[in-house]
Amino acid sequence: MATARAEADFDHNSLEWLARRHANNAELRATSPVIWNRRHRFWFVTGHEEVAAVARDNASFTPRYGNGTEDGIDYIGIMGVPRPREMPRIGIAEADGEQHAALRRLLNPFMLPPAVAEARPFVEQATAWFLDRHIESGRMDMVRDLTNPVPAVLTMRMLGLPYDRWEHYAEAFHATAAYPRSSPEYQQAVQLMPGIISEVLETAESRRRRPGADVLSRLVTVDVDGRPLTDDEIVSVMWNLIGGGLDTTTSLTSLALHHLDSRPDLRRRLIDEPHLIVRAGEEYLRWTSVNETLTRTCTRDVVLGGQLIRRGDWVMMSWLGANFDPAVFDRPDEVDVDRAPNPHLAFGVGPHRCIGMHVARSLFQVMVSEVLRRIPNYRVDRAATRFYQGNPELFGVVEMPVTFPPGAATGVGPPF
Repeated sequence: MATARAEADFDHNSLEWLARRHANNAELRATSPVIWNRRHRFWFVTGHEEVAAVARDNASFTPRYGNGTEDGIDYIGIMGVPRPREMPRIGIAEADGEQHAALRRLLNPFMLPPAVAEARPFVEQATAWFLDRHIESGRMDMVRDLTNPVPAVLTMRMLGLPYDRWEHYAEAFHATAAYPRSSPEYQQAVQLMPGIISEVLETAESRRRRPGADVLSRLVTVDVDGRPLTDDEIVSVMWNLIGGGLDTTTSLTSLALHHLDSRPDLRRRLIDEPHLIVRAGEEYLRWTSVNETLTRTCTRDVVLGGQLIRRGDWVMMSWLGANFDPAVFDRPDEVDVDRAPNPHLAFGVGPHRCIGMHVARSLFQVMVSEVLRRIPNYRVDRAATRFYQGNPELFGVVEMPVTFPPGAATGVGPPF
């Protein structure tokens, strides 16, 4: 049964609101886990139970994007309120129904544990090689020199894009996530996107002539719903996979290493008990919550958390709010690597649960293990560390200089 509408007036896109995102989520959740944002006219959902309910119910809360010319609904998609005008449709993440299921079946062979296990030696070699390039100097930027390039080269390998372009792609996608939309850095990155789309389509054409064992080859050679994918559909799927591969694991790993710099006791424990890194990964997924929000459109009247959500209303799920819900997590503000169970929603839940979750876990485990093994006494220059600004959907680290006692290079060659 619905109760009186819970409302609040806040600007979730403002730097002031984002600077205290945790406190704001907690205050809104305490008022109501489902609350109407008067200023931007959408429902903000912060309770763990309620966020999970939205994510599981694709029939009532769709990720679809576009104006509904037949049903009169304006579908917001997944990328926020207001949605950036320059943002294309986000492939599998904004597909619905059977098309979504077909795309997941197409991509699953590249994302499931057997494929991730096959790629792990590549990740280990890449991590060792990128560390080798700086370990003798005793200083590096942990983001630019390690946690950014390793996921980037793996993503290029999986998708079938040219390795020598990893930095160009990574810089463009990181800038759109890390800087406010009004900033010069964001605008410059947006101007690079048409060229990246052209490169993806050129590579797709070459894969049609000579397919390989990669995602792009599969996209251009397999029918979905009895027909080939169009160029726009190929770009939208690739956009989703590039963005996920080049940003989220970088942010997760960087934020975890930043936190470990402030917790020498926990760092020592992970060094002495390396098997705990798997469990630590789950806790850092919860605690960092780098994917903070996603949006949905309500397709029919639904009562959620005591609030009546009307057909056509926009809904923003706060993964951050859900992952810090004290009704589910004891001492949610603390990192507890012994937390069990740990029902975090960092990868989402339901039909749209992150398809790359096994890849992300493997990358995190390899990079953190190698850092703690080879440069265990690294120190973060906290004054020079810069975090994302002005993004209510994603959080991460732009730069994180570190110093450490110089070590010896392994001499391993590049993995590509």
